[in-house]
Amino acid sequence: MENRFDLYELSEGHEERFEAKLEARLARRRRRVPMFWATAAAAVLALVLWVGISRPHIQRARTPEAVYTAYLEQIGELYHLLAANASDGNETIDWQAVLDELTGETVPLYDQLPEEMPEKEKTAVLKEYYGGLLDEAAQFTEEMNRQKKVSR
Repeated sequence: MENRFDLYELSEGHEERFEAKLEARLARRRRRVPMFWATAAAAVLALVLWVGISRPHIQRARTPEAVYTAYLEQIGELYHLLAANASDGNETIDWQAVLDELTGETVPLYDQLPEEMPEKEKTAVLKEYYGGLLDEAAQFTEEMNRQKKVSR
């Protein structure tokens, strides 16, 4: 299949115009790449800060016992917050049941980890698991507060 470029000579100055357009496009791309990396670095930094803020006690814990204790303290704070925000019973959502479902454990993961597992690995597993639960619990409290504002 032939096209116009195969059949006819290029007009005078075509190559120079093409190269100018190509250079302009490449210059824009070169400017975008550093901006992309700067934005990506800022997003990663924000994520690291958010994770550090959302799980401060868990992140500082150095032993499995400290991780589990920090988790229990933060869950206790959530129950205190729930009790402090309890309304007159006109709620359509039973927030305590939701929190119980989210955080309730028949046998805590802390007790299920094998004895032969290294302490450092236990700590990492517990931080990941309980940190994720606390992140979900933070979303729970945001939703609870939003529902409170809507119902007023």
